[in-house]
Amino acid sequence: MQLSLLAPLLCLLPANALVIPDAASVLSQLSLSTEKSVQIPFLLLWFSSTDKSEKEEANFEKWLASQKNQSFHYILQNIGGILTVLDTKEVAPGVVIASPLKNHPNYFYNWIRDSALTIRSLISQLEDDPSGDSDYLKKVIEDYILVNYHLQRLPNKSGKFDDNTRSGLGEPKFMADGTTFDEHWGRPQSDGPGLRVVTITDYLDLLEKRNEVVHSDFLGNRTFIYREIVKPDLEYVLANWNIEAFDLWEEIDALHFFNSLTMMRALSEGRRLAEAEDETAEFINRLDETFKNLKSFITDPRTGFAPSTLPFIVETPKLKQQGRRGGLDAATLLAALHSHEVDGRDTNTIPFDVDDHRILNTLLYMVSDMKYRYPVNHDNIRIEQNIGVGLGRYPEDVYDGYGTSEGNPWFISTASAAEVVLRMIYKTLEKKSDLVISSNNREFFSVFMKDLFENQMPDGNIVLPYGSQRYKLLMYGLYDYSDTFLKVIMNHVDSNNGRMSEQFNKFDGYMQGAEDLTWSYLSFYNCARWRLKVYGLILNMA
Repeated sequence: MQLSLLAPLLCLLPANALVIPDAASVLSQLSLSTEKSVQIPFLLLWFSSTDKSEKEEANFEKWLASQKNQSFHYILQNIGGILTVLDTKEVAPGVVIASPLKNHPNYFYNWIRDSALTIRSLISQLEDDPSGDSDYLKKVIEDYILVNYHLQRLPNKSGKFDDNTRSGLGEPKFMADGTTFDEHWGRPQSDGPGLRVVTITDYLDLLEKRNEVVHSDFLGNRTFIYREIVKPDLEYVLANWNIEAFDLWEEIDALHFFNSLTMMRALSEGRRLAEAEDETAEFINRLDETFKNLKSFITDPRTGFAPSTLPFIVETPKLKQQGRRGGLDAATLLAALHSHEVDGRDTNTIPFDVDDHRILNTLLYMVSDMKYRYPVNHDNIRIEQNIGVGLGRYPEDVYDGYGTSEGNPWFISTASAAEVVLRMIYKTLEKKSDLVISSNNREFFSVFMKDLFENQMPDGNIVLPYGSQRYKLLMYGLYDYSDTFLKVIMNHVDSNNGRMSEQFNKFDGYMQGAEDLTWSYLSFYNCARWRLKVYGLILNMA
């Protein structure tokens, strides 16, 4: 069996292995039948036809498996009360710090948004590996829920817990010891409460699926968690969904696509839990009505998120209207990822999933811009567009990780680009759907199948039947495309220990900004997790 095909199976190693042997040792321990190559001749043909050598591909796969495990380990290192890395006097149990760095820049804080996304990665790990140390991870998750119960109730610079709008829940960050952050900041930020709803409901769903109970004596049971933690967050969303707030990059006070779309997901999940907890009809009706209004708001071209004049999403319409930005933003990709599921729960009622043409075009246009914008990507300028590059937050960015000069590529943005492609592949293959190429998504797909469009009328749809040769070629091409983003990451992480910072310099490629950024690790971990899922479907398709 060719090594380039065997090596992806390294990713089958459990991601919760906190210490792993070197990759060569792992490979030597795998016992795989060489007869598998007979079962997947088409995939074998695809991999053997790539430009990269088998050795390079095998090294990439070994790195990927190792980096996935290392990233998960570094995530755990940045959560209070787990390992011995963090001082228990400085970091409360369940608190997720953005980075252990305390100066140049100081990221030693607990952001509500980052924490919710981080804990969801632990829940994903529990779902993927039920035979692992589940009690250990469940305690971490319940510590997170418990500390957030207390954080919700702290009066802060954004407001209070018990006023009519639950204004205090819009506070974006707290000190690592669980006290308030009282300095000047971009507040309020409206995405945190909704993301916390999604994370907590994910955990409660997992317990229900396994017929398990909450372990924490204080939290008690699902009803307490819903009434005392989830419902207040839902009330915040109900009162503030159309109020201007700061974006996930903490720079602009306006209405944002990421905030709006993730709040839709929170309303969807919260409504389901509310009904299960025998919530009043009046409250459920408020959730339904707000969901409907928010969906109309997001999808209406006049609002500016999806204008009829542009093929991509505008993250912050106010900035576009003021001529300050063009609208492209990695936050759009993150919004699609964190407001939808492509297996498990049905999120089809939420617009702009990973297969939506505007999401795919956002990715396409960001690559088109940033392969020129950042010199570190210039090796790919003359290559076809089916090559991933290092992506920054948005084209007009000037934050360099320490101050304002010039923006750089970010690990979060680059990994999220790969994950969007992988989840789009997964959604298509899992449903065994035909692929319809229309005038809306043609620009994206034509990058991978230029010859298909040579003799086609501009306004005609093209249908690729599931399992057809062209269908397979396209899926393999997209899979390979996602890998090119991951290979960019491989070229810029610390090759000795897999550590990631926030950014890598657009000129020399060396890392800068906050070191050991939790969000960098969880973005890579999430992407590597989906790559393994897609690989299984690719094998079944071959």
